[in-house]
Amino acid sequence: MRNIVLYKSKYGNTFQYATWIAEELNWELKNFSKFKKAEIKNYDIIVFGSGVYVGKMNKIKKVLEWFKEKPIIIFACGGNNNVEKDINDIKNNNFNENQLAFHTFFYLPGGVDFSKVKGIIKIMINVFIKIVEKKKSKTKDEDAILKSYYHPTNYVDKKHIQAIVSYAKKI
Repeated sequence: MRNIVLYKSKYGNTFQYATWIAEELNWELKNFSKFKKAEIKNYDIIVFGSGVYVGKMNKIKKVLEWFKEKPIIIFACGGNNNVEKDINDIKNNNFNENQLAFHTFFYLPGGVDFSKVKGIIKIMINVFIKIVEKKKSKTKDEDAILKSYYHPTNYVDKKHIQAIVSYAKKI
């Protein structure tokens, strides 16, 4: 039986989780960018993990297209620490009901560190932050954004992989 953990990571949190999962299960680990569609048939069980950026999982459309006939385990790694509303938003923004029923979804808390953002996104964030800072009365969400901008968070912890590992071992 040959199994693999695929990942797509920009800032390292998803990669860390994918590495831990692969090590714990003694499975192969590969960046999704280096995985070919023709390889699907070579694996019995596949895990795919992606970071969440502005509510969207990286490469999820391609993954769902490639694996529309083979159920896989999918995990999202986002900036919140298991906030149910945010996790539901991630599900709703990335999957339809049939896809959620067909594949198995997990959420793993990552973190937010705006200092790692580069390019045009960094410029856009900086402009947004300046606008929010100048507002006299800020919403609760705006205050939270400012707090996370100046105080990075990191919720990555190996203990969070246990549900995925347990599930994969039972398949």
